[in-house]
Amino acid sequence: MTTTIAADFDPLVMSETESTENAGEPEEILFSVMRRGEAEPSGPHTQEEILQMLNDGLVAADDFVFYEGMADWQPIEEVFEIQEQISHFIDDGQDREKVAECFREVSRVLASGEDIYYIAAQEKAGLLSKARTCVIMTNKRLFLLHERRGGNELESYRWDAVTNTLMKDEGHGLATFSVLLHREKRLDVPHLPLAQVHRLFKLFQELSDGVAS
Repeated sequence: MTTTIAADFDPLVMSETESTENAGEPEEILFSVMRRGEAEPSGPHTQEEILQMLNDGLVAADDFVFYEGMADWQPIEEVFEIQEQISHFIDDGQDREKVAECFREVSRVLASGEDIYYIAAQEKAGLLSKARTCVIMTNKRLFLLHERRGGNELESYRWDAVTNTLMKDEGHGLATFSVLLHREKRLDVPHLPLAQVHRLFKLFQELSDGVAS
């Protein structure tokens, strides 16, 4: 279960899904899904439907999928396009499973025209906790995804609410990434790999320039 924390400004308005049944467009691939331990497949499903099923826990990444043209059934995580998308966010040593979890959670709440640009994942949360936080940047918002005992908790802030970002080297290849909201509220995410913090900081500069212009 994911809890979404309301931000201190009006949320982005989700637009209605536009029809993709336009003449001349490639035919959409339809998938059959076979859950481990089950004898009969379900389907056909669109890629979007499978992503929603993953989000809802109705299928797992290691369940099998098949579409016309494949030689045999293969695990969803090896076939589904989400894995190709996730591969763009693990260049700085991120945990693939954690990135996949963040990607799925944030994808559920993206607005029309909103794209995920970067995902950073905590190396550790603290001495007594295994729960970690991810920082996700899109072209429209900053997300913080926190692991909680009862499920994930998702915060979102539009870029016009973010005054500045700061970084502090902790040593041993880790750093703290801080976000200043409306010049008064500060959010700190410690124990992020230094390379990921550098990427977050640089990307914020690029995104804030776009907002300002």
